[in-house]
Amino acid sequence: MTGSRKAVRALLRASLLGAIVLSLAVASAQTLNVTLDQNIAVIDPTANWLYDLTANQFVPLVGYDSVTGQAEPAGAESWSVSDDGLTYTFNIRQGWNWSDGTPVTANDYVNSFRRIADPATAAPMAYRIYIIQGAQAVNQGETDDLSTIGVAAVDDHTLTVTITSPASWFLSSLASIGHAIPQWTIDAHGDAWTNPENVVVNGPYKLTRLVPEDIAVLEANPSYYDAENVQIKTVNLYAVPQESTALALYEDGMLDTVNVPASDLDRVKADPVLSAEYYNGPATVLYYYDFNAMRAPFDNVLVRQAFAAATDKQSIVDFITKGGEIAASTITPPGNVGHVPAEAGVGIPYDPERAKELLAEAGYPNGQGLPTITLAFNASETHSRIAQAIQQMWQQTLGATVELQSVEGATYSQVAADGAYNVWRMGWGMDYPDANNLHAELFTSDVGAAAIVRNAEYDRLIAAAGVEQDPAARLAMYTEAERILIEEEAGVMPIYWSAQNILVKPSLDRVLAPSFNREFWKWSID
Repeated sequence: MTGSRKAVRALLRASLLGAIVLSLAVASAQTLNVTLDQNIAVIDPTANWLYDLTANQFVPLVGYDSVTGQAEPAGAESWSVSDDGLTYTFNIRQGWNWSDGTPVTANDYVNSFRRIADPATAAPMAYRIYIIQGAQAVNQGETDDLSTIGVAAVDDHTLTVTITSPASWFLSSLASIGHAIPQWTIDAHGDAWTNPENVVVNGPYKLTRLVPEDIAVLEANPSYYDAENVQIKTVNLYAVPQESTALALYEDGMLDTVNVPASDLDRVKADPVLSAEYYNGPATVLYYYDFNAMRAPFDNVLVRQAFAAATDKQSIVDFITKGGEIAASTITPPGNVGHVPAEAGVGIPYDPERAKELLAEAGYPNGQGLPTITLAFNASETHSRIAQAIQQMWQQTLGATVELQSVEGATYSQVAADGAYNVWRMGWGMDYPDANNLHAELFTSDVGAAAIVRNAEYDRLIAAAGVEQDPAARLAMYTEAERILIEEEAGVMPIYWSAQNILVKPSLDRVLAPSFNREFWKWSID
């Protein structure tokens, strides 16, 4: 262990020990100690979707069961949909207050959707509500009249939302956007409204302390509508960017649950104590490679198909990630509406001989004439090892010269979007459990990056699946759409669906769900 790492660990240990001592001094307050590997400076649910700090403080209209993916009541106790599928009527809970005693009303949700659409907010997920009548026009500056957005409070406890076309995925999507907000607090404090001294919440927890890049403390909110069932009273979230450091703190008894770094999996599995506390399960995250169809040689579909056929995904999950990941032949992860099962036979299987044939047919026999292939990935040990393995596969099977480019995470998304490389690694964690979240937001012609092949039939199928109500018919549409995207056009190469590798102290009863969402109000400590 390096000196700097020892110092960080010592500081964190001191901070954590302080929290633990405090929790012991207050016997009635059960305290959870966990890490947060993201920036904890911004907790505005409109501006930044940081689940641990937003969803645990602000309540959406509907939620969904993090295990089954089924919609469930949240801010709305119930809802109904008009016969034409365009108007949703939500019945907001009654007898429920914000943490300052102000009643929660339908208008709080109206304010939320208006704030998301308002271009002045610069909400990164504003596009997610374009299906709501008038939202896109407001967000793109065609009008500044927020009242034109199709969200209205009929009375204090009745909300209507009008969308532009029927959408089978719309209800599910509301679980991750459109959380009620306290507009009066925002008006009073501006950007400082999320500071602990100013923030007003309606969720199970309230932020009471925040030190950016250090610690956030959540305390149970007695005004929450189900406060009596929130068993854990204090949650300490520590900024620990290095998973290896977090694991060391867990082993020291300072943390209650952590992710296991890939480099430590074998050791954890072999340890008699840690192995008993180890959990491995599926996760709703897709890792994939984009082929840049706008640049030679990947502007030739045969080349794209050849490189896909030369990629042994199973060996990647067997010998590199080794965390229970599933080699992916299709796009949508298991457990989500629209997942195309393996038995559908969709995808380009690993077939080195066929890969050689395709490359020769494209005019590059044994790789002759191929330019140097640039493969970009965001800097991390695991992504680097995967890229190195794929580099070797492509060089050995196809005779290609492959140059690897490691790009820092802060700039990676923009670099990938610019299309500067032939191939680049991407990933997507599901915002809501429906294939629409992947296809309509990543791969269709109106939103896809330079890497994505434009295909009118694929676009038509995704649009049709987004409207179709019959589950079997939707799956058939997604199956054909993925066949076009992955096989016929070969614009995208799925690599694997992620897995969760977690350590959990025996005293902690936590929900282990594919979505990765940490709903602390559903956890308990023995």
